[in-house]
Amino acid sequence: MPSAITLSGLGYRLSDTEILTRLTATIPLGLTGLVGDNGIGKSTLARLLTGALAPTTGTVTGAAGAVHIDQLLPHTDDRVDAILGIDGIRTSLHRALHGEAAPADFDIIGEDWDIEERALSALAEVGLALTADDLDRRASTFSGGEAMRIGLARAAMVGSAWLILDEPSNNLDAAGRALLTELLARRPGPTLVISHDRELLDAMTTIVEMTDQLRVYGGNYTAYEEMVAAEEEAKLARLTDAKKAHAIEKRQRIDLETTLARSDRKAAKDKASKRRPKIVMNGLTDFAQKSAAKRRGDKAADEAAAAAAVQTAKDALRRDSSITLHLPETEVHPSKRVLEVRTSTLERPRTLVGPERIRLTGPNGAGKSTLLAAVRGAAPTADGDSGGLGGDHGDSGGPGSGSLVDELFPGLELQVSVPIGHLDQQYRLPAALSVMEAVRRPNPGLEKHRIHEVLAAMGLRAERTAQLCGTLSGGERFRVALAATLLSDPAPQLLILDEPGNNLDVASQRALTSALEGYGGAMLVVTHDDRLAADLCLDAVWEVHDLRGEDDR
Repeated sequence: MPSAITLSGLGYRLSDTEILTRLTATIPLGLTGLVGDNGIGKSTLARLLTGALAPTTGTVTGAAGAVHIDQLLPHTDDRVDAILGIDGIRTSLHRALHGEAAPADFDIIGEDWDIEERALSALAEVGLALTADDLDRRASTFSGGEAMRIGLARAAMVGSAWLILDEPSNNLDAAGRALLTELLARRPGPTLVISHDRELLDAMTTIVEMTDQLRVYGGNYTAYEEMVAAEEEAKLARLTDAKKAHAIEKRQRIDLETTLARSDRKAAKDKASKRRPKIVMNGLTDFAQKSAAKRRGDKAADEAAAAAAVQTAKDALRRDSSITLHLPETEVHPSKRVLEVRTSTLERPRTLVGPERIRLTGPNGAGKSTLLAAVRGAAPTADGDSGGLGGDHGDSGGPGSGSLVDELFPGLELQVSVPIGHLDQQYRLPAALSVMEAVRRPNPGLEKHRIHEVLAAMGLRAERTAQLCGTLSGGERFRVALAATLLSDPAPQLLILDEPGNNLDVASQRALTSALEGYGGAMLVVTHDDRLAADLCLDAVWEVHDLRGEDDR
């Protein structure tokens, strides 16, 4: 039977950088969500729990045999059978079926002679009708959502062991997310879910918050938010009290200085009028000066302590560094036709006019990313000519070109009349460039203070601009890539976002939506996250099956 996972002084250091510092907590059985800012070390913690990484300090108990399904699954070249954890059994099984098995192969197979059938059945249950030959395919040959469904099939095959899922709802459509929630509800073993998906986190029974420590909150994400809000309210009350105490100490110091100044003037007047003998006056002056110095010192110490208490109360508050940007270069006239889409199956073309924000929807594998690639290929050229995509589509490269477009969107014609900015799901950045260099690359004349301003809106502090892009977390890469896109020359007046929330924690999503409040252009967004769609104020929905002339599936 599995047991709770116990961390005691757990730490991890990579070269000279301390990634995790002496974490101590107990992760209970059941459904537990792990939340925390991007780059805080959640994925590193997952690898420590499964033994993929060895801790520098401390211990982990209770996680033996845990299975980890990584958020980078769609971007790997792992084979399907390796993802499902059956590659070794299949190898031995095939040797046995060809009469080439060694005694060790039969030990590996054990009772799993039907492993391929069980694997295909698990895949079918998550909506993937594959064959035995497909078990040899690489994850990168599937769409992002299909690859994550393979991960769900692996989760269904784990049994009662600990299951650790890293951003499992990334790339999944509505049906896939429903399958994920159902799978978690019925599985017999405990699960740790690393996620920013608020709807998924509301299905949890415990939330673990990761900062520089681990804090365990009973209940789902909504209950966690309520507890955090109550904590913040109490902290704000303490800050208010500390400010009042500081104001009192400051007022008392000023009053003391006034009193002492009056005493000094009176003493000087008495001395000048020679009311008392000189020796007595000198003694009184010396005593008064020493007494005043002590009183000043005591009161200054009291005021300094009160000021320190104010700072301590401020430091205890959670930070929300998001600000709204002003991006006038991206503004598009309300009547301007930004994008026109025609296909042989559409009675009338679909048009995106002015600063509309369109949500492109459809199930995994329906062609959303392919259409986005085709739109990018139809963008205006560098010399300012209006872009267009006609019958043969040319050869724009990538998944949106050639026969795949013809197959999915027969007769597709696109007209794009404004510069485009695009972010794909991988947030590609040159690993050897610094953040500052990466943002300036599409606009070399950009001033540094403007880069700092935009990155601050994305939640990245000024000191991070010297960091190499190759060392950034997924969420940090997204923010840098978005900043580079928004600050490109020419400025994008149509912004294409493909699953922008996949690697963003809740705080980063707030920073994203806040920053994009100042974006004045049009948007074409693929997202399966209804809350993010609402936060981005997407005006209308284009269903990809409508563009293909098919019924919803």
